[in-house]
Amino acid sequence: MSSPAPYEGKLCCAICGDAILPPTQQRSEYEKWQTEAVLLSDPNREFELLEEHYRGGKKLDAQRINIPTTQEIRKDRAQIIDQDRLRIISNTEGADGDGEEVNANLSCGREENGEWVVTPYYIATHKACLEVAETAMRHSPHNIAVRDLRTLWKVLRMRFKVDDMYLMSSTVDFMASPQRIQLPHSYYMPFRLAPIMTGASSGELTDPKTERWEAAYPLHIPSLTSAVLQNLDSLPPATPAIPQAISFQKRFLALPPELRDHVCSFLASRNGMPGICNGLLPQWIWREVLLRGKCLPFLRDLDTAVVKTFCARWSHEHGAQEPNWELLVHKLSQEAWSIWDAESSSLKVPNGLRNRRRIWQLIEEMYVGDLVPVKRVTLARSNHVAVPRYWDERGEPIHPVVRVQAGSRNKLRSIIG
Repeated sequence: MSSPAPYEGKLCCAICGDAILPPTQQRSEYEKWQTEAVLLSDPNREFELLEEHYRGGKKLDAQRINIPTTQEIRKDRAQIIDQDRLRIISNTEGADGDGEEVNANLSCGREENGEWVVTPYYIATHKACLEVAETAMRHSPHNIAVRDLRTLWKVLRMRFKVDDMYLMSSTVDFMASPQRIQLPHSYYMPFRLAPIMTGASSGELTDPKTERWEAAYPLHIPSLTSAVLQNLDSLPPATPAIPQAISFQKRFLALPPELRDHVCSFLASRNGMPGICNGLLPQWIWREVLLRGKCLPFLRDLDTAVVKTFCARWSHEHGAQEPNWELLVHKLSQEAWSIWDAESSSLKVPNGLRNRRRIWQLIEEMYVGDLVPVKRVTLARSNHVAVPRYWDERGEPIHPVVRVQAGSRNKLRSIIG
């Protein structure tokens, strides 16, 4: 669980929940990736057109409308100027929108040639987090709801809609637009003390001397393969196979390779593999399971040359004793977050991998409408909050449109399920 206090007044990535930082010369190499933002927007304005047609779900007799989405969700690179204001940048000089200043997470418009033009609704993410998300959407072996960028957009847009409704119902005029959506799992971040408790300045999320694994660069991770393999030195050695296991292994290895691969594909588990190993498969099969990245797709970038060198060293030092590849794969697959929490981890892995796994998990769990109104206890009095539901959990249109109120999740699922 993360404390929301350090994020107040900061624009945060809509995917990972951590701050998007303004680029300054004082930024360390560790922080620079968090200054690279991407603004997502929908050129087709699907959400806005649904809002207009159904009047926010209040027009009960509205006919079904099918909105053609002929354009992809747009991705504009950007950098923060101030708070939630960003400047769009491009690799191509003179590109459309290059240099334009926009606000994130805000519906607004402007006057152009005597006409009122509604500006796009931009949702800000870290560039790296969006890349992790797109990889997860393509390669997750599980039955996840979000498989494309438009569905991801719908998830994030509906989350902001919930917070927008709280703002509109509030009696306090000075409340800021939502810059970090509060989610029940707190983005799987560890709880950290507020800066004032650690002696850090008020502008810092934590003590600057503390390396936050949840803020580590999740893409190109130095020495990733070596760091993962080092765990084999500390894991208990693989136990010799019992006669029944040897008999099973002979039958399994007699299968055609493509059939063996198909059998191994069922090892992927949404809840993680069990902590106990059964020894039914040879250790080298588990090594191949790890390297092929189908069961653990967040580790698709392991270096096979490094693995080959490790195996040669292991054979020289340990002889016939095999590394416990099965136990390593099991531990890497487990969803118990203590495995990935640096403070209480049973695995020694780079912080970048911990953060990648956290972001990957956030993508696998999300679905359209996953945030519903709850009864919030705040100092500001607010009226009744209800939000429309235009899509089912996988982003398919539903009709009639359902208005979701506090505590209505189960009722909604019975309607659209």
